[in-house]
Amino acid sequence: MKIEGQKSTLVSHGSRDMDQFTFYVVTYNVSSKSPNRSLINLLQWESQDEKNLPDFCVFGFQEIKSQPQNLLLDSVFDDPWTTAIRDVLNGFDYVKIRTVKMVGLLLNVFCRRKHVPHLTHMETSETRTGLLGLWGNKGAVSFSFKIYNTTICIVNSHFAAHEEYLNDRVNNYRTIVNSQLFGLSRKTILSHDYVFWIGDLNFRLDDSRAYSSELIAQIISSVELTRRSANTLTDLWTQDELRTVMENGKAFENFIEPLPMFPPTYRFLVGHSQYDLKRRPAWTDRILYKTNASSQGKSLLDVMSYNHIDSITLSDHKPVYGESRVQISNKNCVESNIQTVVFHPIQEWLLESENEVTLRVKGFTPNVNDWIGIYNENFTSLNDYLSYVYLPSETIDPEEDSISDPTNFNSISPICRVQFLPEVFPDGSKSVCLKFSETSVLNPGKYILIYFSANNHSVLGVSQTFVAVHRQNLPLTPPREFGW
Repeated sequence: MKIEGQKSTLVSHGSRDMDQFTFYVVTYNVSSKSPNRSLINLLQWESQDEKNLPDFCVFGFQEIKSQPQNLLLDSVFDDPWTTAIRDVLNGFDYVKIRTVKMVGLLLNVFCRRKHVPHLTHMETSETRTGLLGLWGNKGAVSFSFKIYNTTICIVNSHFAAHEEYLNDRVNNYRTIVNSQLFGLSRKTILSHDYVFWIGDLNFRLDDSRAYSSELIAQIISSVELTRRSANTLTDLWTQDELRTVMENGKAFENFIEPLPMFPPTYRFLVGHSQYDLKRRPAWTDRILYKTNASSQGKSLLDVMSYNHIDSITLSDHKPVYGESRVQISNKNCVESNIQTVVFHPIQEWLLESENEVTLRVKGFTPNVNDWIGIYNENFTSLNDYLSYVYLPSETIDPEEDSISDPTNFNSISPICRVQFLPEVFPDGSKSVCLKFSETSVLNPGKYILIYFSANNHSVLGVSQTFVAVHRQNLPLTPPREFGW
């Protein structure tokens, strides 16, 4: 199923000037349960060959534990669900680029390591709709970013429950769409090139025909397991509230959802694949898509799979996953490969010593709040920096008279000192030299540096791997002056 442009019409052709990137998306209402076993079954991949792995993995959870002690611990450490997902992805060379949490809502976004240098404009937002907007048990958390100059927005939401609150669910959608803005541009959710909206949307079956829980379960069980889908459950699918509000324009206008080829995902007996007849079964857990025409051309999205995971019985919901392929202009990829910050190779990094790093910057002036993180070579999260340095509150420009006074430069912050070098390259870039303190790296090993922009929350440069070693059998020498 291919989706083109804002009108969400279907297309059957590809484009030679487009590159493809795959997104693997999971939504799961965990009913306040903790992951008590491996979550490997959340990865419903046909192949684990590195070439065929998704470029991005997205996991949206609802109803995670939200007691005060959980909120406190999760503010310092990864929550149990994030830890469990990282364990599952360990060995696949993914990096967690963002975790967004609001009380019972949790969104984790991972990407292949090779894409990290091209992540820009990373912004988050949240909207509380529980208890008149005072409590975050219901609402949405979102992550907006650019990859290869294409804008992506991922929304994980949990709408009002119970059958009688259809209007509240519609209002939840409207509130979230109208309240969330990203970055200095105040970009809205719906204005991104691609929108992935996932979650427990809680839309139920229309009660106008008053099918009982028992009758719904009987209809589902009467369909052969090999043929069971929304298509074979026509009488039930035509009563789906979400389908109705999408068709009449009350919510999720211009969004697309493939026909769910699985039975209703709520409500099950915990530990079983049998419905709990205290609630009428319904397709509450959904993945929706929206595309927009961009200035570079048409946005194309191909939904390759959409299903539930019946083998996971931890909750009274079933997880739902979808894999899709988006197309991005080759021109965007080429332009994004031009790095704003380029680190010169680091020949040596001596522990317990100050170390100099030279980098080239083009088209911008480093901001006082820009920072450089130091990571293990095989880091698995952008939050896993071992240490970091901000650029100092003042810099020394070689054109200034004060450069002739070395004491002026040495008085700058001992954590990280910076100086622009005199040479300017033909492309307009110029060199900057940073001096890191002796405590920046504490142990021998392989490391990298990542430069983050404070202005637009972007990765502007990633260094090559360097090796930190102890100074061995070297005569004591006086400290070298940091001057030019």
